[in-house]
Amino acid sequence: MLSIVLLIVGGVGLVLTLLSLIGLDFGGVDFDLGDGGVGLLSIVTPFAMGFGLLGGGLMRFTDTPTWLSLVVGLATGIGLSLVTIIVLGYLVGAEEELPATDYLGSMVRVVEPVTPGRFGLGEVDSALGSQQLTITSDEALEHNASAVIVEKMDGRESYIVVRFTPPA
Repeated sequence: MLSIVLLIVGGVGLVLTLLSLIGLDFGGVDFDLGDGGVGLLSIVTPFAMGFGLLGGGLMRFTDTPTWLSLVVGLATGIGLSLVTIIVLGYLVGAEEELPATDYLGSMVRVVEPVTPGRFGLGEVDSALGSQQLTITSDEALEHNASAVIVEKMDGRESYIVVRFTPPA
């Protein structure tokens, strides 16, 4: 019976690991390792997969003693978790190598209207492609209005913009 339980645990770990590789948002739980960052779920699913599938498989389909199957499954789960930590650590480190973009002075197209004291969204073209930024202004800016970024707000990823008026 223990072998069946371990195989089920390993199967669930395998499914969650595969879902994390392709990315899936299911019921408010994000299985996407790339966007969600490194979390406990990112480490536990490979462990459950290795421990459950190998330990349960050895118990169910071979004459390996239970204690040895559990030790081999445990070692495999720990090994897969360590490999996951190393790979995710590399990916997180590589993410920091993206160039920092200075948006000051950039043209913004208003995507979500802005009113004084309220935030909206603006779209700006950068070297990384089109980016959406949180913007605010001292004046009302309607949808599709053009604006220029004049200041970055302290401690936030938000920008202060002013309406763009083309020279006459």
